[in-house]
Amino acid sequence: MLCDCHIHSFSKAPSAGKGTYSPPNKDLGDYKPEASQNGIKRAVVVQASIDGTDNSRLIDLLSSHAEIELRGVATINPETADLPYLHSAGIRAIRVQDRERLGQSDLDKLPILVECAASTGWHVELNTEPRSFDTIFDHISCLPESTLLVLDHLGHVDPDSPEEIGKLFRLLDTGKVWVKLSPSRVSRRIGNYNDLMAMVTKIGTNYPRQCIWGSDWPHVLTKPPLPEISPMLAFLKEALNEEQFLACMSLNPERLYGF
Repeated sequence: MLCDCHIHSFSKAPSAGKGTYSPPNKDLGDYKPEASQNGIKRAVVVQASIDGTDNSRLIDLLSSHAEIELRGVATINPETADLPYLHSAGIRAIRVQDRERLGQSDLDKLPILVECAASTGWHVELNTEPRSFDTIFDHISCLPESTLLVLDHLGHVDPDSPEEIGKLFRLLDTGKVWVKLSPSRVSRRIGNYNDLMAMVTKIGTNYPRQCIWGSDWPHVLTKPPLPEISPMLAFLKEALNEEQFLACMSLNPERLYGF
């Protein structure tokens, strides 16, 4: 059962955060036709930065769509979050923003957020970039045994930078870090993603149990033409062998998000 591990859902309702962009008016109803056409039966809805730490829209969404099995990734206030309630609603991870482009970095909160995740059996997802890889590496030795870190969007590495790719592999070598293979965020060739082939093939070969896929639908902060899911899946089928593709698209998400 294929799983898209990174989508967002927006609506016309005002957001609670101080967003750095204007979101498209696209919600899960707009996503489901493309998902269905590509055999996707499960999806993980990631709370967008514009919602701040208000989880209400995400919680409502997780309980309102029976046609596709959902889990959620929430941005939380560790001092006020009701973690058991969020877990019962379908949340399985905490998101941490660390992007210069967005003017946001909560990496200093990582220790307390890891503590929250560990208490619920969740993991932590980092929307980060290579400038922070060394800092993240230093945190790994302090992680609880059962708690994982997941890097969004291939860690935003430059596919032409051996140094950045090397630092990504250094994190994966620890066994405590997973990565989302979201090609449209880092490729310079929207539609075929061949500039990522060598890197993604190596990830599939060396870290087959540490990778998942996310489309990043509806592709905010992306210039037209917007990416489509079908070419992403075609690329992954070429970059990964059959066993690796099954792990990335089905088995790994199942155990990470508890489907």
